[in-house]
Formats: sequence, C-alpha cells, structure tokens
Amino acid sequence: MLLTNNHKNLILNNCTKQDIINYLNSAWETEDILFKSIQDDRTFYLNPDSLRNPLIFYLGHSAIFYINKLLIVGLLDTGINPLYEKLYEMGVDPDTPDELQNAIASIQWHDVEKLWTYRHQARNLLIDIIKKTPLELPITPESRWWAIIMGIEHQRIHIETSSMLIRQLPVELIAKPSSWYYASSKGKPPKNDMITVKGGVVNLGNPEKAYLYGWDVDFGTREVIVNDFAVSKYPITNDEFLQFVKSGGYQNSNYWQEEGWQWRETNQVTHPKFWILNQDSYRYRLMFDEIDLPLDFPVEVNHHEAIAFCNYYSQKIGQKCTMMSEAQWHLASGKNQDDENKYNLNLKYISPTPVGSIETAQSHEGIYDLRGNVWEWLADIFTPLTDFQPHYLYQDYSAPFFDNRHYLLKGGSWATNGYEATPYYRNWFRPHFFQHAGFRISNQFS
Repeated sequence: MLLTNNHKNLILNNCTKQDIINYLNSAWETEDILFKSIQDDRTFYLNPDSLRNPLIFYLGHSAIFYINKLLIVGLLDTGINPLYEKLYEMGVDPDTPDELQNAIASIQWHDVEKLWTYRHQARNLLIDIIKKTPLELPITPESRWWAIIMGIEHQRIHIETSSMLIRQLPVELIAKPSSWYYASSKGKPPKNDMITVKGGVVNLGNPEKAYLYGWDVDFGTREVIVNDFAVSKYPITNDEFLQFVKSGGYQNSNYWQEEGWQWRETNQVTHPKFWILNQDSYRYRLMFDEIDLPLDFPVEVNHHEAIAFCNYYSQKIGQKCTMMSEAQWHLASGKNQDDENKYNLNLKYISPTPVGSIETAQSHEGIYDLRGNVWEWLADIFTPLTDFQPHYLYQDYSAPFFDNRHYLLKGGSWATNGYEATPYYRNWFRPHFFQHAGFRISNQFS
C-alpha cells in the first residue's frame, strides 16, 4: 500500500512550496515505480492497447508536459530537448486501431535510457523552479503557478492511463512492486438491493471557493432538477455480470445498441476485457497477476457492455434500468468532500476491492463505492457546463471531445489519485475504450 496522504489534494490558498514539492514527488515516484515494473526495455516499444500509443510515449510524456507548460508561462526560457518536447507532447484519441497506426507509423521512438535521463533532468529542474519562484497565494487559473499544478495533476492522470496499459501486458513481462498490494476476494458478493434516493436540485461544477485545482471542463455551472430514483447498492459485480455472459448476453443483439453490437461483432468479444476464459470457467487479470475470477469485485467493462447489461436486466425484471446521470450520481453521493482515505482511491490497493467491503465507502443512504474502486460509467454524453472556458495553457484538454461520441465517468478508481479523486473531476471516454471502470443500475420512479 502506498502512503495515500502523499496524494492528498493541495489546498491552493493554504499551501507551501514544500507542500507542492511533496505533491510533485509523490506523483513522480508513483509513476517511476509503475514504469520500473516493466522488466525489459524492449517492452516499452510494445502497444498493449491498440487504441493507445506505445509505452515509450508515456515514459516521456508527463515530464515533457511540465516543461512545455512552464515555457508558455515564462518560468523557463528554453527546454531540455526540443525534439522530445515536440514528439512526446500530445496524446491520442483514435476511433480505430488503424487510425492510430496511420498516425504513428513513421515515428522513430528514442532509447528508453535517454528518456529516463530526460525525466531525471526535468524533475530536478522543476524542483529548482519551485524553490526559486516567489509563491503567491491563492494559486488561481491566472497564476503562473497554475502551470506547475496542472503538470502534477496531468501526471496523476497518466499514472492511471499507464496502469491500464501495463495491465494489458503479458504477466511475464512485468513484476508487481513489493510495496503495492491487492485486495482479496471474500467469495460470493452481498445481495445488490435497490436503494431509493430522494430527488432534489443539483448544482454541478467545481466551486472555486473550494480552492482546489480543476480542469477547464470541471468549472462552470449547471442546475439540474432530479426526481426520486432508485440505484443499486453496489456496483454490478463479476458475479452478476457472469449471469449475463452465461445467458448468452454477448450473442443476443437485442441487448445491444447498433454501435455496440458492431463493436462486439468486429472484435468477437465474448466476455469482459480482464476475464480470461479457462476451459469452462474464468480467470481474472489483476495489474500484474492472474487469479480465479473474484465474484465480489465490481465488473470492469466499457460503455457498450454496460448498456447491454442494463437492457438484459431490464428484460429480466420487467422494469427499465439504465446507468445513472451525472446529476443523479452527485445526488446519490452527496457530492461531499469526505476524506479520500475512506474509499478505495489513491492506490490504497492496486486492485478493486470486494463491493461493500470498505465500510466507510458508503453514502448517507448506504450506497457503496460511489467513489473509488472502479470508475462509474454514466448515461450522459460528455458536454461542457454553462460558462465553460478552455484554459489557455491547455486549449484542447476537453473542447475537442464535445462531439457526442464520449461518455461521462465519475467517482474514480483504485488508481485515481490527487485532484482526480475528488467528486468534481469529470472524466470521459469513447464508449469502446476500456478503463478501470464499471457501472451500477438505476431506475427512475414515474
């Protein structure tokens, strides 16, 4: 287990330079540990996810992001290596593997050791800049210091991104760090009752008075009136999803939306990403190991699969079930600022935990794991809040994705850390992308 306090959010009207250095170091060291789990440098040139860059890109990307942002705000006059700072600057969001391959086919990736050297140089330079630059509080989006905080939070996002890639590598190519621990299955999951949530008015958006960092899409406002609804006490578990699989859910097009069925047919998908068919049963892929399928862990699926299960379950019980909306999620969770140590966040474990096993990870109504454990896919398309303004340091952080082809996720996963582990962070992915993400079912009362 990592020291989760090292990932605790900075309060931007009440932090010191040493607080910022500690926060940077915890992100940097976590990412270093993750990459050092790779046992052979040749593995960095592999592409474990056909919709993501090779791992070598991510080894360089976080450090280079810092340098490029500090150049923009004038905290640096020159970079470390202009070639690297161009090549490793921008990530990808392809719709198909072919689209990615066309984009990167001509790239000549660099030596792994040289990128480790760049990372070391960049970290030392950043700490030196923090020590020498006068600190003015509060740190606001207009402050030069915002570029430093942005760099740290960006690195924290990529810890999770890289964990998803490494989880898809063959287990013989990686080794679990000795200081990281999995949660253990307790066997059969508890009964997943539906819990009533009283309706109300929800105000979405990161309140600036909280003095937290935020990405551009987290700021703004939206008032939503939510009717009473019911939601499952726990995320849908592997055990519940196994019933869908056994009943032929992946072979029945009636459960799937057209795009989802096309994805399933094209890729011949027959079970969730991290399940491994083993004759007549399933194994389960953890970050670095394979185990028997833990029935009480939340299932991890993409949005297409979540919709198919909702349709299957609706037919099974004779009542329409969906995923929650963003406003429903906030109402159910209370949008509180509880201590994140109450949840499976900040790499407390490097796996999901059995649903409901962390007693403190529940809402006032007794709904578990609304934060942490696995991301929660929502029914909502990703859209900006009222008064959305892209930040000048990262103009294309979110705006290019308001295309009606990305869906919201909330709550964070076991790998989510820093600001991204707060209730205000709005995450999004294409419906066929995989993340440490699951879902729960909801129905609205007439």
